[in-house]
Amino acid sequence: MFRDEEFTKFEVLPFTGSLGAEIRGVDLNTVGDDVFKDVFRALHEYHVLAVRDQDLTPATLHKVARRFGPFSGNPVHTPLDGFDDIVKFVREPDDTGKVIGEDWHMDLAWLPKPPGITILYGEEVPPVGGDTCFTSLERAYQSLSPRLVSILEGLTGIHSGRGVFAINASQKRLGVSKDMEAIENAAVEHPVICVHPVTGRRYVFVSSVLIHFKGMTEEESKPLIDLLMARAIRPEFNCRLRWEPRTLGMWNNPYVLHTAINDYPGYRRVMYRTTVEGEVPLAAVN
Repeated sequence: MFRDEEFTKFEVLPFTGSLGAEIRGVDLNTVGDDVFKDVFRALHEYHVLAVRDQDLTPATLHKVARRFGPFSGNPVHTPLDGFDDIVKFVREPDDTGKVIGEDWHMDLAWLPKPPGITILYGEEVPPVGGDTCFTSLERAYQSLSPRLVSILEGLTGIHSGRGVFAINASQKRLGVSKDMEAIENAAVEHPVICVHPVTGRRYVFVSSVLIHFKGMTEEESKPLIDLLMARAIRPEFNCRLRWEPRTLGMWNNPYVLHTAINDYPGYRRVMYRTTVEGEVPLAAVN
């Protein structure tokens, strides 16, 4: 398996040629600042990381996550008792229907500052199945024609919380906010072509809650939104995170889309999620 030799303090094993990597040989609960900075550097480089063999409790997950930055807030889910920044996701063997996050999406894209990092810890995972797939919005941008890019640079997307409450409320084991009206009415403007503040690389800011472009109707916007979403999730831009017990998964939320794979009926899955505050998406300029 190919190893990225740019990282010498631990193993970095890329998932695909587009994004994602597995990290082995580091304990995020005890690591020093120099090694931690290298993990952060790997996250910016690969956007998706699976850090294996992490022995975490909610308390230590909180500690690790807050080293990456302050909590982004979560207006949708009820937090774990004693930890306002952690949500527990449980799916029992007899649960049926869709899993949470089954459609391609970005977490909380309808906020002015979407979470910069999403962190998910696998306490109990199926022996097979239950993977999470990701796709690179940088690669999607790179695949666009110069003419289309020039059009998109002049557009602002409107991302809406419409329907988000209903999707989450349908999960019987997941507590949700009672402020349905605030979520349903939430809408925010984001540039369509953005730039990563650290790497300087461009990406296309498209999400499942992008409902129209500013100054255009939903009917006028839909064909272009559909094109961008279809382009974004092409398989050559994807990677697949295969969960193992005690894996800490993390991703640069605004630069990827992700989807949970519902292929593990009869198995229990217990995950803990937290998020790190992000930044207002930065429009790319010529």
